[in-house]
Amino acid sequence: MSETASTASSVRSIEGVGERALHWLLLGGDRIAVTGVLVGAVAALFFALTQLGLLAIGPGSAAASAFASGFISGTVTLVTIALSINQLVLSRMFGSPRELFNQMDGTRDLRRRVREHAGESSVPNDPADFLGLIAETLTERANRLSSAFESSDDIPAEAEDYAAGIATYGESISEKIESQTAIANVLAVILGTEYARNMTATEHLQNEYDQFSPAAESELDAIDDLLEAIAVTRQFFKTLSLQQDFARLSRVVAYSGLVALAASVAMALIYRPDSVTVPEPYLPLLFSLGLGIIVTPLAVFIAYMFRAATIARHTVSVGPFVPPEERTDSE
Repeated sequence: MSETASTASSVRSIEGVGERALHWLLLGGDRIAVTGVLVGAVAALFFALTQLGLLAIGPGSAAASAFASGFISGTVTLVTIALSINQLVLSRMFGSPRELFNQMDGTRDLRRRVREHAGESSVPNDPADFLGLIAETLTERANRLSSAFESSDDIPAEAEDYAAGIATYGESISEKIESQTAIANVLAVILGTEYARNMTATEHLQNEYDQFSPAAESELDAIDDLLEAIAVTRQFFKTLSLQQDFARLSRVVAYSGLVALAASVAMALIYRPDSVTVPEPYLPLLFSLGLGIIVTPLAVFIAYMFRAATIARHTVSVGPFVPPEERTDSE
């Protein structure tokens, strides 16, 4: 099969310990757990540096002024940024009745297309089940296309390979979808560019040959419509996922920011001009734990930005136009 008509028979698989760890950190992991890892790493690093004597944290050091001014102002700034993000999320949820009806019509049109191709009376509301239905219908339509090819003469080999590849692609999505899972995990299954390659292969097959039977043409049209549904679905799920994450981010940063602010004040007050209020042997541990609490709002922000940036980078394009960077990341 020519390069322009090659199909992607499976979605991207995460293999290897390093790749799985990176996927968990950037996309798949619970953001609070990722925050805990980042905070623990910072606290452990600073504890090790104090034990090695590389950081001066005793009486007369700059630690007191850092806790009293720098960390407090940084925490207040970060909380302000989080609240600004919350306002941005809220602004996306508002709209006139006409705009809301247009959004509703677009969503219902997508569901109607999938329902008609699947031959069902309704489609699931759960995002994972909805994508699973698209994948199952895609596999079914590809198998019907193979049957239509078998009943016809002079069918090119690349057309048969195409039908087999599309069927396997649908099965690959179905295998990786878990019902009632988080929407970010559903989106992760279709972040790759496989759908775009398959749309291009479908277009090539429709325009390259004219000896297909009406039944085969009908199945090709249905497959093309379902691949388009996958493209639209992943963009819609991206919107839902980012809105959920940003709304949760602002809330968690507000909570942790209050605790971090209190910790900054408490850490500043343990320092006296020539001594500290705690035994000096315990100061490195207390310093590391206090610093870990103070950087928690920033760690929360970074954890959520990891996922937002990853999703945004992998969903730049809609349809078969794929930027080189996105294509390279998916290979």
